[in-house]
Amino acid sequence: NGLSHPNIIEVLGFVEDMEKKIVWIVVPWEANGNVREFLRSGEWDIPERISLMTDVSFGLEYLHSRDPPICHGDLKSLNILVNSLYRAVIADFGSARILRKDLRPEANQQPTPHSERRDDASLVAVLSASDATLTLTGPSVSFRWASPEIMRGEDPHLASDVWALGWICWEVSLLASNFQCSIALTFTPVCRSDLRS
Repeated sequence: NGLSHPNIIEVLGFVEDMEKKIVWIVVPWEANGNVREFLRSGEWDIPERISLMTDVSFGLEYLHSRDPPICHGDLKSLNILVNSLYRAVIADFGSARILRKDLRPEANQQPTPHSERRDDASLVAVLSASDATLTLTGPSVSFRWASPEIMRGEDPHLASDVWALGWICWEVSLLASNFQCSIALTFTPVCRSDLRS
């Protein structure tokens, strides 16, 4: 099933290099750029900013209400594009995954750490002829929008998308980044419950 929603980027197609196992996803060009660039480009009033936040919320609701639900996995202001109608569309599904069973680990179950994270910013595609699947692997974590669970090494899930949505709304409403790098250095140990006296 394809995704079809006014607040989800339309996939026009893809280009693949079977020899190198690389896939490029083709999406429409959005001249207004991402939501962060768009908001910095002019004086946008509160109603326009609320409209953008609402668009992202509707798009995320659509993904999460699918059967089975889809976790975006890397929701951030840089992955929200503004189209020619000044509507926000969720883009960059390189970290997205379909949630087939439990949405979150049980309380007594240990989280599964990310074992195959890459430190570079490239998107890697692995094509499997045996089961006709395409696995896209993106960069590790977008720190500023990552939930505490992701910072502890758990896989992205619906709640981590909602956490990121909260940061996007904060960023859009205040026209500011969610925190500075010096604070970020403190944030990681706090999320991992690695506090030293």
